[in-house]
Amino acid sequence: MTVHSFAVMAYKDSPYLTGCLDSLKNQTVKSEIFITTSTPSSYIDEMAKKYGIKVFATEPGLGIAHDWNYSLGVAKTKYVTLAHQDDLYDPKYTELCVNASEKFNNTLICYTGYSELLDNGERKNTLMLTAKRVLHFMFMPFKKNIRSKKWKKISQSFGTPIPCPSVMFNKEMLKDFKFSEKYKVSLDWDAWLRMSAMDGRFVYVPKSLLKHRIHTASATTEGIKGNIRQQEDFEIYCRIWPRFFAKFLSKLYAGSYKSNEI
Repeated sequence: MTVHSFAVMAYKDSPYLTGCLDSLKNQTVKSEIFITTSTPSSYIDEMAKKYGIKVFATEPGLGIAHDWNYSLGVAKTKYVTLAHQDDLYDPKYTELCVNASEKFNNTLICYTGYSELLDNGERKNTLMLTAKRVLHFMFMPFKKNIRSKKWKKISQSFGTPIPCPSVMFNKEMLKDFKFSEKYKVSLDWDAWLRMSAMDGRFVYVPKSLLKHRIHTASATTEGIKGNIRQQEDFEIYCRIWPRFFAKFLSKLYAGSYKSNEI
């Protein structure tokens, strides 16, 4: 019985979609794979036909949070990964994440390490990647999971070390959880912070099992250029820290955005 799904969130006609689907089809443990989109097109339909998967379309123009929530809702398996159409997943991603999650009866999310992928090659060491490794070492030095609500929140208090495209969600534990439509870029960090108040574990697989593509058309890159991410990150910091310290941390954290420079 298949316990995991990949919801491939397709937006417009990405030239990288084929690579993403190839990486999902090449997993050592098979998953359900389907495409969700708010921008249906003949190109997306052709890709779906080529790979023998279904396409589920939702209303256009309702925002990233709506699209992500829709994708979570389409999945019928216990676990689901919201696969970003431009990224590549290691063949052992599903196997290792499911195995790590099944060690516990209360896993909320499971996630992995990652590298960055540009058109001219792969980057394994950047300021952003180093910062995330340091945060993981601080909060998960030995056990690669956190159950305590206090420690889950603290693990998110200096900036999130969780790479969103690598996250595998446990729908049985998360039930009707929704991403907040208040955010356009930092909706993942907001989600992990709210999940930290829930019963259950954050589980980390300390291997680089995702190649996250950096390119000028990505939502994150656009959000940084438009100063949206900086504003949203500051707002989240203010939920955790006094305003003066939140301002300091947001400026410090903004330095890691250089990883998204092409």
